[in-house]
Amino acid sequence: MKRGSKVTGWCLVSLLSCASADSTVAAADTLGRLRQEQVLNLGFMEGFAPFSSGSDQAPEGYSIDLCQAVVARIRELPGLAGLQVRWHSLAEPEAVRAVGNGQVDLLCTPMVETKTRRGTLDFSIPVFTSGLAALVRRDAPASLLSPLSGSTDNTGPRWRATINAGLSKHSFAVLRGTLSSRWAHERIRQLGLQSTLEEVSTYEEGVQRVADRKVDAFLGDRVVLLAHQARQAERDQLWVPDHLFVMSRVALSMPRGDVDFRLLVDTALSQALSGPQGEALFVRYLGPQSAQDRLLQSLYPLPD
Repeated sequence: MKRGSKVTGWCLVSLLSCASADSTVAAADTLGRLRQEQVLNLGFMEGFAPFSSGSDQAPEGYSIDLCQAVVARIRELPGLAGLQVRWHSLAEPEAVRAVGNGQVDLLCTPMVETKTRRGTLDFSIPVFTSGLAALVRRDAPASLLSPLSGSTDNTGPRWRATINAGLSKHSFAVLRGTLSSRWAHERIRQLGLQSTLEEVSTYEEGVQRVADRKVDAFLGDRVVLLAHQARQAERDQLWVPDHLFVMSRVALSMPRGDVDFRLLVDTALSQALSGPQGEALFVRYLGPQSAQDRLLQSLYPLPD
């Protein structure tokens, strides 16, 4: 993945402070316009594997396939069997604006739905659960891996003593000036840990410090950590546990104001995320599902 600074802005901790779109165009009749123009504009952020990557000519990824399911659903409607798709690779600063002003009909890179963003955008049902997680080396000591993966017995004083023993005297990196940094500082203080906490400027720097064994773990948004792990030469030696210290669902965004188009998107996504086909899609891009992954994914689709 290149231009990693683009990805950084999409993490949970940065999304909460991103500026909203400059303007909003209400898509009052998206399907009517599609019947007239016969072109659907889909946006995505390149370099965001396993969710979205590639080029305008050949995008790929977990959420790209979800958007393809939306396209298939639209083409089933009268007058839209010949619908053409135009893909647009967008940089972070322009992505939200492009959705808000109607340049793209659907953004196929997932993002956190916030109150600020809901003022200018509409969102689909959730397609994944992200949040604050850790990236570590697989050969890290079990005393560290256990609390970071959430497998420690977390009840009462025993949990406090165990997590102190596991995390104390280890080194951690966090992104400077973010909610994850404030969270980590506060948790170290609350637990009385004797741990080193370094602040880095970019996700690339944090991931590389783990890969180079300069820190034991890097805390950040799980979606972004997975994306960076995927592009590392030694990605098999790195691990992002599915345990989340802070949880937030992510979804696909679209111009605000067209409830019929949003219902169509949600219907297509519900079908794509359900049952064996939903599990197969997950496994293809994200690896085997844990019990937590299966539980969370079962909550996304809308019932009939």
